Amino acid sequence: MSATHYIVRSCEALAARFIVAMLHVDAILLGCAPDEAGGTTASAETGSNASIDDAASDHSNPDASMDSASSTGLSLDTTSYSTSTSMESSSTSSENTGALDPVCGNGIVEDDETCDDGNTIPGDGCQECAKDSIVFVSSEYYQGYTLQGLYGADQRCRSLAGKAGLPNHLTYKAWLSTPTTSVVQRLLHSKGRYVLVNGLVVAQNWEALISGVLENPILVDEMSQTKDDAVWTGTFFNGEPALGSEFCDNWEDSGALGHAGVGSSMSVDANWSFFSHGQCGSEARLYCFEQ
Repeated sequence: MSATHYIVRSCEALAARFIVAMLHVDAILLGCAPDEAGGTTASAETGSNASIDDAASDHSNPDASMDSASSTGLSLDTTSYSTSTSMESSSTSSENTGALDPVCGNGIVEDDETCDDGNTIPGDGCQECAKDSIVFVSSEYYQGYTLQGLYGADQRCRSLAGKAGLPNHLTYKAWLSTPTTSVVQRLLHSKGRYVLVNGLVVAQNWEALISGVLENPILVDEMSQTKDDAVWTGTFFNGEPALGSEFCDNWEDSGALGHAGVGSSMSVDANWSFFSHGQCGSEARLYCFEQ
């Protein structure tokens, strides 16, 4: 063998060993490639013992490896998109299943509505989803110190409404205040009209009621009889306590010698609620409001 031939054979042997070594490294790397879940498809030990022929096949066909990797990437992208879409759908579904706000005018009584006739016809007894509230002046007289407080006055209104057969008679409250508890705090602020037993309108809503001007005086009792008299109120026209009086010691028995604010049932100005002070031993009526 010539020296030249020996050198050529030696180079070929070295080249063959180099190729085998490279294929072995590729096989190890391919064995540790990450799967879709973020782990590895095989351990380093498994990769190191992989078949050289298989590694050579993968190495000799790079297009196949690229296609495989591309396919894996597409799978990951699809999974990510599917998860994102699912989360968005869940969020949208959650928003859509939330409680809906009540709608005035849909014909359904909801939330704090007291009526809903599905129309905007004025004067039909239902205004802004609030029904008319009946108001009357009591047919009976009471001494200021015998009312037994605010609760006792409310009970007297309810008793009269019940005897007259008025609807919701157990909801009635007296237009009456103490120094620490006002009519504004005690009574419902209705969006509906305040009307007499005979149907005449006193005020279009709460704001009109406490404006200082009424459309009609509250001089009709629960039986629709006219009563032009003084009325125990202890309250200014705006629903606040009429300070400066003794409120018959909060309308209790011990206030017999005191005095308290009274209104006039024939008035449509601020005097309807307060125009003077009356002796607690004297007699006057009550204003009663449906709630």
